[in-house]
Amino acid sequence: MIKGILFDFDGTLSNRVESAYRKYKDDVIELFPHLDKDGVEIEAIVQRCMTWDEYGTINKKHVYEQLKSHYNLDYDVKEMIKKWYDTFHLYQVLQNDCIDILKKLKKKYRLGIITNGDSNLQRKKIEYLGLDKYFEFVLVSGDKGNHKPDKTIFIEGAQKLGLSCEEVAFVGDTYATDILGAYRANMMPIWYFNDPLRFSDSNVTRIYNFEELLEIFDYQIKDNN
Repeated sequence: MIKGILFDFDGTLSNRVESAYRKYKDDVIELFPHLDKDGVEIEAIVQRCMTWDEYGTINKKHVYEQLKSHYNLDYDVKEMIKKWYDTFHLYQVLQNDCIDILKKLKKKYRLGIITNGDSNLQRKKIEYLGLDKYFEFVLVSGDKGNHKPDKTIFIEGAQKLGLSCEEVAFVGDTYATDILGAYRANMMPIWYFNDPLRFSDSNVTRIYNFEELLEIFDYQIKDNN
């Protein structure tokens, strides 16, 4: 029986695509002041940045080096990266209905966050969105030295909830880190990916919006009463 739920942050609790888009757009507007900030030319550059960004799975150095080289710009890549880490928390956008769903789940389940990334940035993002009050703890790989999909960070998450891995579900958007890691740790993996066009024939439970979590866990409550 599931008694606890662990969540990934970027792309799961947060709308990482929209957050990154807004950050890159501000950068591009600053770098190309002669272009209409709402025009097609600006949008084309922003969309290139989003492609280079690869859903946040690649080092920001790659994005800013590509941007600088492709458009023959003159700026310090290290300064752009520093600016990203200093300000990205200000661009965070929550998934639709995230808070309402968390409030409901918290009444019946123990909740925590496990996220890969720089500890300072991840914690700033979570605090900026006011999410920390809904969770018992936040585990950041930057503090641990082991990253998802390493099962040890999942096992530690279950221990912090005072539960066995078999009693914990993990909700995440990245199959190769979140789902694989949860599977290896013997947790219940739930793949959150709200792009209906992305194909997969995996039999892992998949949700397209947060409301579906209530359907999954309400069913479990009824099934075990």
